[in-house]
Amino acid sequence: MDIRQVYLTFGNKELGTFKLGRDIGLFGADVILNDMTLPGVGGAGSAASTAPANTTLGGIGLGYIYTDWLAQIDYTTPDFSGLNFTIGIFDPINSLLHGDTVAPKKAPGFHGKVAWTMPISNTTKFYGSATFISQKQDYIGGAGPYSWDGTGFDVFAKIDVEDFEAFAYYYHGSGLGTTALFFLADDGLGNKRDSDGFLVQATYKVGAVKFGVNYGESKLDLANAADSTTLVSKNRKITGGVYYSLTKNLTLLGEISDVQADAHNGNKNKGTNGNVGAFLSF
Repeated sequence: MDIRQVYLTFGNKELGTFKLGRDIGLFGADVILNDMTLPGVGGAGSAASTAPANTTLGGIGLGYIYTDWLAQIDYTTPDFSGLNFTIGIFDPINSLLHGDTVAPKKAPGFHGKVAWTMPISNTTKFYGSATFISQKQDYIGGAGPYSWDGTGFDVFAKIDVEDFEAFAYYYHGSGLGTTALFFLADDGLGNKRDSDGFLVQATYKVGAVKFGVNYGESKLDLANAADSTTLVSKNRKITGGVYYSLTKNLTLLGEISDVQADAHNGNKNKGTNGNVGAFLSF
């Protein structure tokens, strides 16, 4: 069974809170949970291919790396006038689609977060956060064992003013990969690829209807001059959407997205997708 969320928490206002179990990772969590296309489509991904499969992408790989759902042990400090800190360890995950034999991991992964909520007035609120992630990858390749340390950080800032909401997000990784954690993170010899990206979004509500637009980019650098030039250099997407909350649990929506992928060798791939649908939460 693929159970993404199963965890327990305990603590109090003076002690802080401990979390043990599987939950969303800290790195990239704020941006994906605030992405307006999460209940919609955003980037169509494999759903727009000749053999539709898997899920749509939202802004994954088009402004942020998929945070993943990690088995973890975290501690969050008490709230200090809107400020709190979280530090934790997580069960290490393998580099996605890596062809070499996986060596036993020597240590867990580590992640941390600082978050700050500041009410400015009765109608205005600011929220900001920053996270880091670190994990060592170990492999047994044809040229012998090799490893690298994958690290990354991100920053997120959001402002709410009555019915208007806007946020900006940025991330940077070294040996962290793109689209998913540790996907295309190295050249197959342990030489790390750097990556970075951003997503900006603005939404406005009129009654039960929310109008929004977001734009994101994800970039991946080559590990060295001999690295593959067919790799993606930059993915980018702009989405405009309308979301109507028919009931508390049912949202009707429509989106249109323009997506472009650029390879390091100069090749490009463009696509436009529109969608209408319904999102039910329970």
